[in-house]
Amino acid sequence: MTEVLHLLVGELPQLANVAFGLLLTWFIGQRVLFKWNMRQKEREIELATARDFHALYGEFFATWKLWDSHCKDRAAGRDSELSRSDLLDRASSTEGRLESMLVRFTSGHDDLDPSKIEVLGRFRALFQLLRESIRANEPLPWSYSGHPQYVAFKTLAPQVASMIVQGSVTNPKALLEITDNKWESYTVELIQGGTSLAPKLQNVQVLKETN
Repeated sequence: MTEVLHLLVGELPQLANVAFGLLLTWFIGQRVLFKWNMRQKEREIELATARDFHALYGEFFATWKLWDSHCKDRAAGRDSELSRSDLLDRASSTEGRLESMLVRFTSGHDDLDPSKIEVLGRFRALFQLLRESIRANEPLPWSYSGHPQYVAFKTLAPQVASMIVQGSVTNPKALLEITDNKWESYTVELIQGGTSLAPKLQNVQVLKETN
């Protein structure tokens, strides 16, 4: 019995080292697993936000085409399938979902620089033009592909999409700046200054409109 006790006492340091090693390995493994799970969760949010953005982009163009047809029918004295009120509700709903997406996009991080905030703010201002046109009972004046506002919208959209996929998000202060009314003057400046004020392509492919 005494020999067994002596043997156990002699093995205690080695057993303690093994136990400590196992505990350390478990702790590190848990940390790595936690970080991996968090990154997976962030990635899922990024992909969901990207899907929402592409859906909103498509909804914008669908509503625009319907509003354009409505204006043409009205000018020709024909009845339109959708009323102006219906289309205004649709445009307002789409714009509201964009606002919700921006809130999600700007939650929890702080790595957006001023140039990216500018891209988001300008895109949001251009996005609002459809609702404002319907409310004013006037067609959106993007009658040709070289229209400055149209060029800007098509150029900014893939830049926004790229930011979302890369996971570049920021804190609530950035959201306040993105949604500031100062960006509304940009849509007017585009008309006054022409395509020279439109954003430049930055290694992104301009999204093509589906007719």
